[in-house]
Amino acid sequence: MNNASPSPAVRVLGIGSLAETDNVGFLVAHALQGSFDPALVEIAALDRPGPRLIEHMRGAATVILVDAVRSGAAAGMLHRLEGRALNGALVHRTSTHGFGLEEALQLAERLGELPPHLLLMGIEVGVAPPDPERLTALVEAVRGEVQAALA
Repeated sequence: MNNASPSPAVRVLGIGSLAETDNVGFLVAHALQGSFDPALVEIAALDRPGPRLIEHMRGAATVILVDAVRSGAAAGMLHRLEGRALNGALVHRTSTHGFGLEEALQLAERLGELPPHLLLMGIEVGVAPPDPERLTALVEAVRGEVQAALA
């Protein structure tokens, strides 16, 4: 990211790794590439960003995080958590990354670096990757959230 250029209104950050059950963020980010005006919407796939997530959120009015979720719900369930609803909801549930989303968001809050509008969109994963139909539903849900943020 170039800090000299203006920040987009919306930033979609697909979080994960290349591991099959943890690549949901990558798949969604790649599916959305080219869907929006890049001056308004930035889309990135981040490999286990840890505290670097703060840098990637900086400057955007709306940040939509996309990740695989493990909460014990049925595989394929779509999750949508916004703003303060994220507090405590992510503890040891969504991350296999060590320093995960919960820790990065807590640090961002302490540093005054949370974006004005923060949203987590995820899909419940089990031992197998999500089926293509549910993954497509997540892509469309994220697309709808971006369009709503731009309206």
